[in-house]
Amino acid sequence: MLAADSQGMEQHEYMDRARQCSTRLAMLSNNLTHWKKLPLLPSLTNQPHQVLASDPVPFADLQQVSRIAAYAFSALSQIRVDAKEELVVQFGIP
Repeated sequence: MLAADSQGMEQHEYMDRARQCSTRLAMLSNNLTHWKKLPLLPSLTNQPHQVLASDPVPFADLQQVSRIAAYAFSALSQIRVDAKEELVVQFGIP
């Protein structure tokens, strides 16, 4: 941006533009330091290239995991609590 627009600019205009770019870069750098403080994603392996190069998980295994998850979701959604008595009990304060 700076070099492309510099044709026909005077020295002070060029310096003002360079100062503006430096200010913007400093602001962006400050924003990036905020992101650096966030925790990184956990590393599950020290050699991700080997994991990525390995054979994919068979489709039948993925279907089985999906089916088991659906059964678990169905079972959890059918759990009902029947209230038999009050859960709040009055204590006598002397």
